[in-house]
Amino acid sequence: MDQQLPRGRESATEPVLRSRLLPRISFQSLLVLTAISAVVIAVVYAADQGGAYATAAAVGLFFTLCMFVCSALLFLLSWAIAFLPRPAGAAAVAIGIALGVSRWLEIPLGGLSLLQETIWLINFQVIGWFLLFFPIGVAPDSDGASPFADDQLPPQIFAPREPSN
Repeated sequence: MDQQLPRGRESATEPVLRSRLLPRISFQSLLVLTAISAVVIAVVYAADQGGAYATAAAVGLFFTLCMFVCSALLFLLSWAIAFLPRPAGAAAVAIGIALGVSRWLEIPLGGLSLLQETIWLINFQVIGWFLLFFPIGVAPDSDGASPFADDQLPPQIFAPREPSN
């Protein structure tokens, strides 16, 4: 009896796989998003019509959105440096070179023209080369030194007690 008999009946059709392309969003979350969007649009419209409190609320919402975006970008930057130090260093060197070339060719960058100053170019190069040669944040491979590497329990500092004591 090496063969196991299947329990229940087998399906004649292929199993239904969940789509990985479309996000799973509930109808309730769409209603909540629509209600919040309606309130934001009403406040911005009232601010456009000259309401002082609505203008203050719109500026507060805009500030909150900008802080969220800046915080997300700083998090992604720190994450990239911590987990991908060499690619982050290569990207910093490449950005520094691109900004230096754009400065040399006198290409205007608008709001990013601040990054064409000498101190920024030097910072991109120094940080980039540092991350390339001395990657920080990379954890050493410690699987061999782990007491659990051989599926063994770690050594105990105190001997286990007898249940009778």
